Amino acid sequence: MDSREYERIVKENIDTIYRIALSYTKSTQDADDVVQQTFMKLLTKQVSFKDEEHIKKWLIRVCVNECNSLFSTFWRRNVGSTDEMSEEASYEVEFADGKHEELFKAIKELPAKSRIVIYLFYYEDYSSKEIAEILHIKEPTVRTRLVAARKMLRAKLKEAWEDE
Repeated sequence: MDSREYERIVKENIDTIYRIALSYTKSTQDADDVVQQTFMKLLTKQVSFKDEEHIKKWLIRVCVNECNSLFSTFWRRNVGSTDEMSEEASYEVEFADGKHEELFKAIKELPAKSRIVIYLFYYEDYSSKEIAEILHIKEPTVRTRLVAARKMLRAKLKEAWEDE
């Protein structure tokens, strides 16, 4: 892979990979690290891709693996991130229209496994079959996580709307 192709792939996919990492880690520093590791693997691994969609799926899979690796380290299991130690482990994604901010806040409160499935399904428009392939899980598991996540979101949003 030459440098132009690498730069093109990074430009086309960095926003998606960053959002996934941020959704998973809830920390901008950790998300930056995960994104860097993900794209370093693209540069160092000699992987051949069928098409653009294959590249994107591969990057998402690597990103999820990097997030899982981050949380499986001794430090993370026993101490947590520096963001988690602070009063507020928050992250915000700017929405151009401001309409989805409440929904996004509810999504970021979901467990990581639910967040990633919701993100890939609704924000990246992947089917449950494609999500299963990317995450290396069974399709019924994806559908179960989607149903459970929707139920949790309904409850969280109902609470928020009743408070107003």
